Amino acid sequence: MTRTFACLLATALGVTTVAPAQGGGGVALKGGFSYGNVSNRGVLPGNLQERTGFAVGLSFGTGRNMLGFGVEALYAQRGVTNSGTTDERRLDYVDVPVFLRALFPTPGIAPYAYAGPQVSFELRCRAGGAACPDTDRPSTSYAAVIGGGARLGATSAITIEGRYIYGLSDLKLSTVTSSESYKTRSFLILAGWAF
Repeated sequence: MTRTFACLLATALGVTTVAPAQGGGGVALKGGFSYGNVSNRGVLPGNLQERTGFAVGLSFGTGRNMLGFGVEALYAQRGVTNSGTTDERRLDYVDVPVFLRALFPTPGIAPYAYAGPQVSFELRCRAGGAACPDTDRPSTSYAAVIGGGARLGATSAITIEGRYIYGLSDLKLSTVTSSESYKTRSFLILAGWAF
């Protein structure tokens, strides 16, 4: 837990020093729903069902030009349940996506799209009412992020967006040695206030 806290602190300090240096940067508070899944055979595997949770955090980025850069720190809940069994995994992370953003400035509403890599730091894993079994699970995982949304307003604005997270790291959730690879698949619906 100490290592995770140190990583979060270093990330937060890095974000707050990088964002203003970009010039014309912006900050946004955002939150919303997280629909998480874990895939071991594709996007929607067998009997696995998603965990619905929430995500909340801060976003930092370069101004309102056509192309920009952004970085975020979000607390996000993901996981999976297996229908017909008591087998479940509830995973809580701090996600730090770094992305390139294309903004299409129009009066009043400015649509945007973004894509980039994400690193996630596991805060907690629960299986039922207890901690997840020890499976040599990594505490850091990696993913690719793609999303889009709209900025409603000029200087201060409301933002709405949707985001898909495609996990690249094996979460090693199974206690049985096998060739299966468990990877995150998540969809986030977020709303925010940019200033």
